[in-house]
Amino acid sequence: MKKLRNILLIAIFAVMVVGLVPSAVNAAGTFYCSTSVTTGGTGTLDDPWACSDATQLDSVVNDQICDIYSGGDLYQLFPSSYRYHVITWYSATDCRVTATYDYAGYPPYTGVNVATPYVIGAVALVGVGLIAAGYVILRRRKQVAV
Repeated sequence: MKKLRNILLIAIFAVMVVGLVPSAVNAAGTFYCSTSVTTGGTGTLDDPWACSDATQLDSVVNDQICDIYSGGDLYQLFPSSYRYHVITWYSATDCRVTATYDYAGYPPYTGVNVATPYVIGAVALVGVGLIAAGYVILRRRKQVAV
C-alpha cells in the first residue's frame, strides 16, 4: 500500500512539473507599431515601431516584418483602438498584408505581465504543500493509532 501511495504522489508531482514546461514557444512573429510614436522603436509592446502615417507603416511591413522576420502579425496601436494586420511571407519577392481587422480597446495578451510559468509554478507549489500536509497528518494518525 505504501508503494502505491508513493507512486501516486510521484505521478501527481510529475503532472504538476510537466505543467511548468511551455507547450509552444512563439518565436518572432507578433509585432507592435504605434500611431503616437514618430520615430524608431523595436517592435515590442513596450517599444513599438513608429507608424504614424502610411509611409511608416509600409516601411515597417516591408523593411522589418517581411525582410527581417519573414512575416508575422502586426498590431497597429491607436489611442483607443487597434488594427490587426496579418502579414504573410510567400517568397523573397512576395510578402504582403493578407488581412486587416479593426478592433476597439487593447490588443490581446497586453494586460498584466505575469509569466505563465510563474503562475503555474505557484499553483504547483501550493499543490505540493497540500500533499505534504496530508502526508504529515496521515503519519501522525498512524503514530497515534499505534
